[in-house]
Amino acid sequence: MAKSKKGHVAIPFLLAFLLGIVCIGGIAMYLFDRISSKENIQKMQSSVVKPTAEDSNTLLFVLDEPSDASPLTFLIARIIPEDKRIMLLSLPSNMLSIVDDKQDTLAGFYKTGGIQSAIDAIESEANIQTDKYIILNSESFQKICNIFAGVYYQIPVGTQGFADSSEPQYLGPSQIEKLITNPFFEKGENQRSSIVADVLCEMINQTDYDRIEASMDSNFRTLINMINTDISSIDYSNNRTALKFMYTYGSKICTFRLATGTTSADNVFVLNADFYDSIKEFFPETLEESSQEENAEISENAADLEGE
Repeated sequence: MAKSKKGHVAIPFLLAFLLGIVCIGGIAMYLFDRISSKENIQKMQSSVVKPTAEDSNTLLFVLDEPSDASPLTFLIARIIPEDKRIMLLSLPSNMLSIVDDKQDTLAGFYKTGGIQSAIDAIESEANIQTDKYIILNSESFQKICNIFAGVYYQIPVGTQGFADSSEPQYLGPSQIEKLITNPFFEKGENQRSSIVADVLCEMINQTDYDRIEASMDSNFRTLINMINTDISSIDYSNNRTALKFMYTYGSKICTFRLATGTTSADNVFVLNADFYDSIKEFFPETLEESSQEENAEISENAADLEGE
């Protein structure tokens, strides 16, 4: 009887033992899978190359229409992939500037001295140093608007060539161009330049970023042959990853700032002395500060040489 009892006890014990191994093994496999998945996610996240401050650029866009009736359009785009944002600033074409004792408007500098004179005028008056320039004609400008797929925009009441409406209206490429080159705004050139930055910023924020990111390479190849620019294929390659990061992870990336100042009786726009304060958050330092640092470094080096 005792022998039979031992056999009955051994069978349940073996079953319990086997079930325990199976359960422990299953739990171990589950935990292993979770740990492995977590490690893979961490590896995927760490593989994303995040932009740095060095990836930021300041571009000057000039819309130069062949028609004498269309005013020149000057747009600064400060691109900061690290923060996933773009700041647009449109400068009035009648903005006064002084370069090497020569006084003229921004449009005047551009017409007489070309793009480099316009760059110098902006640096002198607005304290903004540009890295690259892009000169657009009607065709290339509309191509860019087509890439971003137009915009819904609230057009100011009384704008010539547009129906008055209390609701935002959809503007295609030709209508956007017509709006921002309208020389007959009630408040003149300053109002026009403000609308330029506003409507183009809205266009960027309303677009499909996934589509923009996916078609960046092909769009660059198309546009580079349509525009006058000092941007090269190498420049694009160097900034490509940072731009893709911005469009992949950004949301409503664009903001704009207004050129603040006063317009004289002879229709010349003068920037306020404190204008740069409204945009300096987008720039690491002013040109004046850069110059001061360079002078300080030169003085320090000179002192070292004297000590030797």
